[in-house]
Amino acid sequence: MKKIIKGVFWTALFVFLIRVFILQSYKVEGFTMSSTLIPGDRVLVNKLSTGARFPNSVLGIPGADRSYLDLFRIPYFRLPGFRDFKRNDIVVYNDPRFADRPVDRSPLKISRLVGLPGDTVVILDKKLYINRKEIQEPGSFRHLYRIVTEGKPVPSDFLKEYKIEEPKLIADIGVYDYLLDSIAHIAIQEIPTVKTTRLRKQFFGDSSRGYFPYSSFFFWNGDQYGPVIVPVEGLKVDLNIKNIDLYREIIDIHEANNLLVDYSGITINGKKANSYTFKKSYCFVMDDNRDKPEDSRIIGFIPENRFLGTCQRILYSGKSQFEHLGGFKLKRTLRRVK
Repeated sequence: MKKIIKGVFWTALFVFLIRVFILQSYKVEGFTMSSTLIPGDRVLVNKLSTGARFPNSVLGIPGADRSYLDLFRIPYFRLPGFRDFKRNDIVVYNDPRFADRPVDRSPLKISRLVGLPGDTVVILDKKLYINRKEIQEPGSFRHLYRIVTEGKPVPSDFLKEYKIEEPKLIADIGVYDYLLDSIAHIAIQEIPTVKTTRLRKQFFGDSSRGYFPYSSFFFWNGDQYGPVIVPVEGLKVDLNIKNIDLYREIIDIHEANNLLVDYSGITINGKKANSYTFKKSYCFVMDDNRDKPEDSRIIGFIPENRFLGTCQRILYSGKSQFEHLGGFKLKRTLRRVK
């Protein structure tokens, strides 16, 4: 009996150490990274290569969605890795909007790292530019298309075959909005009942949906965004009433200053301020489903200490909340993603 208990203990400890410091699985729930990743994909998060982050809260069950006791928090510490986070990495990170929780207990999200600390990010007419260089996107990225049919909906088999979500009905005469990658877009044009397809685009000043920063001085949207410099440790920026909302969360929450903005100006830690020097470095992420973002265009800059690790491979793909996607998908097992 003692041998069994001892064996179970060492096995559990071994699994725990692997999960905390080497590999962890993450289940994709939504379409934000489609078509690269689809709902039901279970990906492997590699913590070892970029350095494992030590848990902030150790009194509890491992996992962002598990029970824990918030009696004390261990300061941020990351073990040395074999490489730094790189542009184009698919990263899993803790949502920075949950700043009241320990970092490792905030909900996990998955996205693509596009802007490194110090980079200048611009989105112009849906095209991404980093440091004035256009970044070519693969055909697997999805965009929003306006589809006009002869009045009948596109066959439901199309959704299943191309692993896409239900379209949004715009008008009963057969007008829909579909999120499609390049392959699905070509295929939908070949359907006899489809009359026209058109890429949807937001123009300058069209800020019908809330985009970061939430300010009347910024009119950015998903297709026209920036330019914005991704904050890096040591960078000094000028502050004024027009741009303070771009840095408000960093100054006040992530770098723990007492920020006050009123009619008299900007005050940091009791002193008037017209500039600020960042104490930490940040990144800018974007989802592969470009027109349904839950990325930095919505939630802002991601502090480096929020990154859990990188994903290069799908462990397996199983059932999700979207029934038309089906169950286990053998072809996606151990598939490499990039």
